[in-house]
Amino acid sequence: MRALGKLMAHMPEPSMSSASLARNSRYRSVTSMVWVLLTAAILATAVLSQRSLSRLADSREAVTHSLHVDTALRDTMSQLLDAETGQRGFLLTGRAPYLQPYYTALTQMRQSRAALGSALSQDPSALAPLEVLDKAIAAKLQDLDHTVSLKSEGRSDEAVQLILADTGNQTMLAVREALQVLEADQVRRKNTQQAQDEREIKNNYLTLGASILINLLLLIGLVQRFRNATTQGDVAQQVMDERNVELSRLLAAAATRNEQVQLLSELSRFLQSCAGMDEAVGLLKQHLPPLMRAGDGALYLMAVEHNQLRRSFTWGDKVYVDFFEPGDCWAARLGQPFRQPVQSGSASCAHLQSEHWCAQDNVQCLPLRAHGELLGMLVLEAQVAPDPGENLEIEGSRRFALEQVGLSIGNLKLRESLRQASMRDALTGLYNRRFFDESSQREVKRAMRQQVKGSYAGLAVMMIDIDHFKRFNDQHGHEVGDQVLREVAQVLQGQTRGSDVAARYGGEEFTIVLADITPELALGRAQRVCQAVEKLALHAAGKDVGTVTISIGLAHFPVDGSTVEALLSAADKALYEAKNAGRNRVVVAT
Repeated sequence: MRALGKLMAHMPEPSMSSASLARNSRYRSVTSMVWVLLTAAILATAVLSQRSLSRLADSREAVTHSLHVDTALRDTMSQLLDAETGQRGFLLTGRAPYLQPYYTALTQMRQSRAALGSALSQDPSALAPLEVLDKAIAAKLQDLDHTVSLKSEGRSDEAVQLILADTGNQTMLAVREALQVLEADQVRRKNTQQAQDEREIKNNYLTLGASILINLLLLIGLVQRFRNATTQGDVAQQVMDERNVELSRLLAAAATRNEQVQLLSELSRFLQSCAGMDEAVGLLKQHLPPLMRAGDGALYLMAVEHNQLRRSFTWGDKVYVDFFEPGDCWAARLGQPFRQPVQSGSASCAHLQSEHWCAQDNVQCLPLRAHGELLGMLVLEAQVAPDPGENLEIEGSRRFALEQVGLSIGNLKLRESLRQASMRDALTGLYNRRFFDESSQREVKRAMRQQVKGSYAGLAVMMIDIDHFKRFNDQHGHEVGDQVLREVAQVLQGQTRGSDVAARYGGEEFTIVLADITPELALGRAQRVCQAVEKLALHAAGKDVGTVTISIGLAHFPVDGSTVEALLSAADKALYEAKNAGRNRVVVAT
């Protein structure tokens, strides 16, 4: 653009009359003004585009912060329930091992409270609800500690009387109400932030559209002025033609850049709202090829559990391998884009040296990274543009698009990991207590509806406890104890269907909800679980650590109870009968 301005200023002028000189002077003045306006409009468009992308990044950070707060709130309630479970087991049995989940939950609760306070430290409106929550938790913990102390001192009757006084339910209700206030405040803040983001994004799109329209109008007006201008000789005509070509190219480039910015903004907004990676891959398959401006390509995403880059989708006619290791790609090794040489050899990527691959002169591997982690790889085959400036512009737009897509995928993976952490027990991989409480209530309600409709098949609840678990910890250490918990959890996972819910209830206790099953089939399933656990062969440091067995209490809906609490109580009593009867057996609640 500056080169054209210089060329216009130094263009030779043929002899003209004074009127022609005056017209040419006015023409140059108006043209210079249009150039200034066009430059200002292009700069304004760039600033608006950057502002829109920055707002999208801020919105992603707000979503991540909200997820951290929600996780801390759920963990606090779950850990308090775990502490209450340990207290109940100790009061019922008087056995010290049942206090292990109680003290573990107290330690975890302090960590969750610290995380919650750190996340809400910048929000003054949350300080008062946090103080109410602290007082409610302190009251509940004081109640739990009092009953445990009474039981430890042999004053069981006083502990029972304290429980019958219903103080525990009142303190737990106060905790739930305090957590509900914080959760409601979080929902309100999230809705307000989302509405504000939507308004700002809408305003940015409208302003960006107006700026783009002004750019186009100014360019069209400038082209029209050049076309309508009176040429003065062959040299002037040649300069005009060159200007028209350059302006046409600038118009096409500006339209392409504006389209790229709009596509990238739309893609980032949709990726931010995706529920999972499958949905995100579908969006990328639709939007990524036009953003990359390549006729053939493939997207690979990292499978961490296998340390492989697996193919998600391809476009064009080329054939790409299904997966490869990061060490097979120079771009993954170097941590930067890599262009393949024309001749295959040691300097080209190993995953492109198959019998179906034909060497090309513009094949690139572009790493997809976020937060210092390799998330995937984009393999492209694109034609080289004749203009070096256009090639540089295309390469820059590709890298910018990959940065934005990498950030979106990184945040999506972070959300998925936080969601899994809120549902799964970290040691065993089974569902945790909080997820079990929610899903079991849902299954009982569904069983009630089926019973009314006449299509009821049955519902059963298993309470499972590992026999002599304290012996493994005392004789072999906690690492072997953790191994026993993981091995038993794998058996439970393998013996359940997709519709069943297997969860770690607390300590060495597990529970399973069997949906759509008759009492006879449920009993058979429980017996098979017992037999499968008994066949486990456990080794520690190359030595056999003995046989693991479990005891199971089995309760059915609605014979043994019409609520989750009643079913768990019946199954728990049956479990203690199985323990008293010699362990390694299934006892059905009576």
